[in-house]
Order: sequence, then C-alpha cells, then structure tokens
Amino acid sequence: MWRPHLSLCGMRTIVYTGKGGTGKSALSCATALRAADLGYDVLVISSDPAHTLMDLLELKVGPEPTKIVNHLWALQLDPLREVREKYWVIQEYVAKVFKARGVDETIAYEVASLPNMTPFLSLLKLVDVAKEGGFEAVVLDTVPSGEALKNLYLPSLVSSLSRKLLKLAGGLMGAVKVVEPLLKVPAPSKEVVEADLSLLDELEALRGILTNPDVASLRLVANPDSFSIGNMRRTYMTASLYGINTDLAIINKVLPPEVKDPYFKEWRKAQERYLAEAEASFHPLPIRRVRLFSSELKGLEMLRRCAEEAFGGDDPLKVFHRGSPFTIERGGGWLELKISTPFLNKEGCEVERVGDELTLKVDTDVGEVRCFIPLPAAAYAMKLSRARLIGGVLHVRFEEEGLGGGR
Repeated sequence: MWRPHLSLCGMRTIVYTGKGGTGKSALSCATALRAADLGYDVLVISSDPAHTLMDLLELKVGPEPTKIVNHLWALQLDPLREVREKYWVIQEYVAKVFKARGVDETIAYEVASLPNMTPFLSLLKLVDVAKEGGFEAVVLDTVPSGEALKNLYLPSLVSSLSRKLLKLAGGLMGAVKVVEPLLKVPAPSKEVVEADLSLLDELEALRGILTNPDVASLRLVANPDSFSIGNMRRTYMTASLYGINTDLAIINKVLPPEVKDPYFKEWRKAQERYLAEAEASFHPLPIRRVRLFSSELKGLEMLRRCAEEAFGGDDPLKVFHRGSPFTIERGGGWLELKISTPFLNKEGCEVERVGDELTLKVDTDVGEVRCFIPLPAAAYAMKLSRARLIGGVLHVRFEEEGLGGGR
C-alpha cells in the first residue's frame, strides 16, 4: 500500500484530465472510492460546472467536503467563487487601469483575466486542502490546459527583487496616491499588493505539489478514437514540459470481447488500431483499458466495478510510473529531441515532420501505425535536420534555417 510513504511525501494528489465525455469524472470517483475502501481518507474534487459528482455518487455534493461513505468525502467546486476569493481584488485593479486608459469596461475585465483562469484557479484548491490537512489523498477531476499550466511559472518570472518592490510599494501607498493624478492611472491599494503576493505564494506552493513525482500524478483519460487520443498526446507532452509526472493513461469505453454483434465489427477494428497507436505513442507509460459497460456508470457499486476494471488488485494511489517521454537538448541555433522508443527498429519506421507534430510510421502486428508526437514551441521555426535511432532512443535534431554542419 502507498501509506508507508505518506509521512515522507505529504498528501497524495492525483489529477485526472481528458476531453469532455471520455469518462474522467467517473474514473476520478472510482479511484477515490477504491482508495477509501482500502482505508485511506480521500477527498474527490470536481470543477465540472455540470455537477457530475452528484450524478455519479447519487448524493448532493456542495462546495464544502461532503461525506459519502467511510473514508470518502466529495467536494463540488464553484469556479466563480474561487475566482472571487483568489483573484478578484487583482482583476478589479487591473481592469481599473485599463478603464483609465479608455478601454471598454467589459473588455477591460476580460483582458485582466489570467489565461484559462477559471480551470487554473480550481487547481489552487489543492493548496487549500494541503494546508488544512485531514486527508491522506485528494483526487481532482479537471481539465488543465497547456495555457493554464503556464501560470505555474509566474512566480519564477517575478524575481525576488520584484517581490521586494511589491512589498515596498505596499508601504508607500500614501506617497503613490499623491502622484496618482499625474500618472492618470489608479494606484494599487495595499490590499491589491497583498493579494498579488498571496497569489504568487499560492502558485509557488501549487507548483511544489504538482512537480513532486512522489506526491502528485497526472492521469490521462481517452476513448479509443483519434480525437481524444490526439488530445491525450498533447496533454502528455505539455505536462512533461512543465515538469508534471504522468503515471498512467486509461483508455476508457473499450468494446469488451463478449460483444460479437457484426454491427460493431468496424468499430472493433478501429478501436484495435487506435489502441495499438496509443501503446506505441505512450511507451513506457502504463496504459490501462476499461470496458464500455452495458449500463450507465452511476452509483457506488458501478463505480466499484469500474475501479476493479481499471486497477485490478493494484492500490490506485500508488505511483505507476516515473519519467518523462522525452528530453530536450539545446544549442546555438539547434534543438535535439530525444524520445525513448524501445519498440522501434530502423527497418520498420519512418520519421516525418507534419506542421507542429512529428510523425513516426511504425510497422506492427496490426499493420502500419502512425505515432504522432507534438513538438515543443521552440522547434516551430526550425527545420527537421536528421533522425537517428541509438540504443532504443530516437534522436531527432532540428536546426534554424541556414545553419550549416552538424554535431
């Protein structure tokens, strides 16, 4: 069980993400319920405005922890409430600055928002739960996008000098108010400065939680179709860029073997192809398959069946995998992407760049499989120079236009 490490690592944190409709809310609840059945004190949190937790658990769930069964609590986040509590003071001040410069009020408030602010501020609930304590694990059902995850690095961009200046500004509010008419911009109040510093501290704490692979894991959920698996690939790459460990991928709603109706023949063939692509794309990340159940996943017993399908006899809180799918090496005008690909051999693969993705064509038992790898933004303006397979690692080099020679 995972418990022996709790005192060393802190509260176990699992974040489920995936496209809408993939079943990530059901898997979040199933994971939390299985952990609670094993005796862990677990809180499952959802930021889904559709209030999915109430439908899945068949109980009323509000913005405070609601006890479901022994060891399991649930919380339905109110995203607007989180924005008001954590960012409203700052947003209101920034909007005033824009309004003072002649920007329409509605547009000013939009511009004053952080990118993907609502789902991102929902993640900050993890910091509150960690501070308050009382739970051994938290399972969060959310959709953190790449843009939202960029906000984790705001504290790094704001240097220690900038923090000192913010604190100094807080002590000089009276003097700043005197020159406000000359500046023609409203001066920040002490409350705004304190809110800025508090948000930076919370962002730093959140990054500390999410980037600790012994504490936090991202889990990816997709269905066996091209769109959701493509989304899963991009999320995996983005999370790795931001130092967040992904420990498991779950392909949900897979047709079970007992479904033999010829109506589903083409669906089954397509699912087998997409499952093979997923195995190739995400290796060595473990991939679990969960069947398409014959009835809706609602209620504790159905959620327990879902957990059994996903985890078997495994502890759902254990860290199933540690590691990044790639490493990046940079130099003057070049970038090299190193991808772990033990499934490849030189004769059975081709490498091609298509827009902002790298395409690997791989020969497998089910025919040719195309593995799509999203490229980091730094490679967008570079050309593909060469690709080499060395000891199970694919080295793909990009160079700026006009750069001659190689390493």
